[in-house]
Amino acid sequence: MAIPARKARACVGLYVMCTVFTANSSRAAEWSALPSVAVRTEYDDNIRLTTAPHPTVWGIIVSPLVNFSADTETLKVTGGLGVNVNRYFGEEGLDTVDYLLTLRSRYEGERDLLALNVDAIRDSTLVSELLETGVVEERRQRNRLSVNPSWTRALSEVITLTANYAYSSVNYADTAGTNLIDYTDQNASIGATWKLSEYDLANVTGYYDRYETRPAQLKADTYGIQAAYERDFSETLHAALSLGVRQTHSTLTSQGLVCEGTLVFGFCFGSVAAITLSETERSTGYTALASVEQRWQTDRLVGSVSRQLNPTGIGALAETDRLLVRWTRQWSETVTSSLEGSVYRTRYVGNAVATSNSNFYRIQPTLSWRVSEGWTLTGGYSYSLVKYDQTSATARANVAYLIASYTWPKFSISR
Repeated sequence: MAIPARKARACVGLYVMCTVFTANSSRAAEWSALPSVAVRTEYDDNIRLTTAPHPTVWGIIVSPLVNFSADTETLKVTGGLGVNVNRYFGEEGLDTVDYLLTLRSRYEGERDLLALNVDAIRDSTLVSELLETGVVEERRQRNRLSVNPSWTRALSEVITLTANYAYSSVNYADTAGTNLIDYTDQNASIGATWKLSEYDLANVTGYYDRYETRPAQLKADTYGIQAAYERDFSETLHAALSLGVRQTHSTLTSQGLVCEGTLVFGFCFGSVAAITLSETERSTGYTALASVEQRWQTDRLVGSVSRQLNPTGIGALAETDRLLVRWTRQWSETVTSSLEGSVYRTRYVGNAVATSNSNFYRIQPTLSWRVSEGWTLTGGYSYSLVKYDQTSATARANVAYLIASYTWPKFSISR
């Protein structure tokens, strides 16, 4: 199912408005484009991350991409337009064409900052959605449109207020035989930030979130407040801590039949009417995020632990606990490596689904070599493991890949 035409037109319209405004906001505007192309070949022994018997597949993915930007004295617009042509051998039904359109815009006034982010993405549920939620779903194509405007105003040199709204619409190309269901998620928040010193920031934010499935099956309203603190301990060490509480009201709707006549031994003698049944539930919980980043001359180490409430495509909200560690090292001017490990613990909020809670583990080392000014070779491996509580079933996946990419010289014009 493609993104509806009205939403695609809205996305394009927002981009046109921003670029037109960019051109008119200042006579000294700089436009640039950076085209590139990447070819990835991969081996995957469980591409669906399933516990059932499965084949091994080989894949070739061709990914052309153009990054663009436009800058003036007060407005900056950046974005990208890319396509992934995916072809797999060893199993049918995996060939797809994905796309990516991103837009980031910032308008800075004397005391105000207006921002607008737009994303239109078509990809697989087992790509970005899995890494966001830790939930393993059926492998299907997903169309996601996200629009996120925000406004920040400086009340003084140390206090700023930020109002933020985020809208996301997710549609799945084929839900037959799966538990997938389309949904929308909206989030509105307002917060205040205090600059306590040159090295310290504090923030308090209140928010409201609404998650709704299409067709109407579950509606979940979440209210929450969170406080955050950030500190630069040195030029190379940064840490942040955020804690919050939330309350979620869920309404599950289903259709039923009622006998309007006489009921004898389970048989209805009379008319049967369809009714709508509603079941409500209230749950409370907390959100948290703690992160630390340490940089050295050639190394960078990042660690974080979090608990977040995420929308999913199975008709429920998921409370995800995540632990992430990432180490990158610059071995030379041309060689870079990274090692990332993450652990997810997921449970479902409300009684909308009976899916088993799960643990998801992932580790991925990579090595990148810049062969020349434009050419780069990247090799990597990833190991994934998912465990389900109710059935004690496990699924494992080993993926090895090699990417050759070429980036053309940056093209820019000023007027």
